[in-house]
Amino acid sequence: MTLTDYIQVEGGFLSAVNIAFDLNNDKKIKSFIPTFGSLELLKDLLLSTHVKSTDRARILIGAYGKGKSQIILVLLALVYRKEPALFENLLQALKEFEPELYRYALDYMESEKKLLPIVIQGSHTSLNQSFLSALQKSLEFAELADLMPETHFQAALNAIDRWKNQYQNTYRQFEDSIDCPLDEFTMALSDFDVSTYEKFEKIYPALTSGSQFNPFLGFDVVELYSEVVDALCKRGYAGIYVVYDEFSKYLESSITKASITDIKMLQDFSENAIVAKKNKCTYY
Repeated sequence: MTLTDYIQVEGGFLSAVNIAFDLNNDKKIKSFIPTFGSLELLKDLLLSTHVKSTDRARILIGAYGKGKSQIILVLLALVYRKEPALFENLLQALKEFEPELYRYALDYMESEKKLLPIVIQGSHTSLNQSFLSALQKSLEFAELADLMPETHFQAALNAIDRWKNQYQNTYRQFEDSIDCPLDEFTMALSDFDVSTYEKFEKIYPALTSGSQFNPFLGFDVVELYSEVVDALCKRGYAGIYVVYDEFSKYLESSITKASITDIKMLQDFSENAIVAKKNKCTYY
């Protein structure tokens, strides 16, 4: 007989946690084992959702396999799904760890307050593309896609569609001008690919007697997020909880070429998360 005949590893621990994809994975949420360190972190994160909190922006750093992703997954599930049955182990640990925090968690789940999780992936080198793609996917996940404001990417798609339906010659010229299948080009625009949009901007003057394609002056990702948060208030949400997963990957790929605009956007976004809005609908 060997030790493995008596002891087995819970299956949920055999695979990595993907915050964006595992939000509805009950097994991975329930398999969370609260430790003193994780409870301290959860306390900090959970209390930051209080309406009077002014300390919401933070960076979580830890070694690979430390459990960062599962802690964030549990937090997002708590503030979005609000199902006490998922958190029996956590609630019991909170009750023993700090009764007041336990009561706060229960009160939150029993309240009408609800935050929409937005998980930004570190795979895109374009910061704008990462933020816009994550916002769209989260709204679609929550069946709130109609709240996504129109962007210059969508405006480009609208122009292509208008050519297709009303200006066939222009549409054919456009097809001849791009170096890939049309479906691939429009798919890239739908995915907020900046380089594809820039190609569209360069092609546009040749198809429209030299006019420049500039539908949105002063387009700003932070303002767009604020518009969505305001719209969410009318749908019963208290705001959004934004997580930039694997932010180090963005730093590794872009730290030497990140523009001042990118850095300013990150700063503005973090500052916006700190100050609660008058209508108490904000982001964390």
